[in-house]
Amino acid sequence: MKKIITIISAAILLAGCTEGTGGYTGTPPVSGEITVSGLSDDKWTYFSFEKGETVGTSTFASDEEDAQWAERTDWDFAICGDYLKTNGGASGKGLGGLLRDTEHNFATLETAPESGYEEDIIQIIK
Repeated sequence: MKKIITIISAAILLAGCTEGTGGYTGTPPVSGEITVSGLSDDKWTYFSFEKGETVGTSTFASDEEDAQWAERTDWDFAICGDYLKTNGGASGKGLGGLLRDTEHNFATLETAPESGYEEDIIQIIK
């Protein structure tokens, strides 16, 4: 089953995966709205804000493929069905993180918050 998901990059508020103590330090070429196509329930689709595009896929629940992607820093987030992972924490060695923010209007947000990001962990959040 193929899906197309539109994601407003500010709504997800992913911290970048580049090296350094402060996370992403540049201005990503992707702003506003992005579309990630080719999504399915049986494979991870990896996206890079730096490149502004999908950088690969892997089989869902493949320990071998998950380990290979965890060593890479050329992706920021991945989607598989209803699941999301960031390149940081349990899913990768990057500095990616996620922030759930219900206080801002993402249509007018110009600067991402500087703190409050969390690395992903292996669990299902309801």
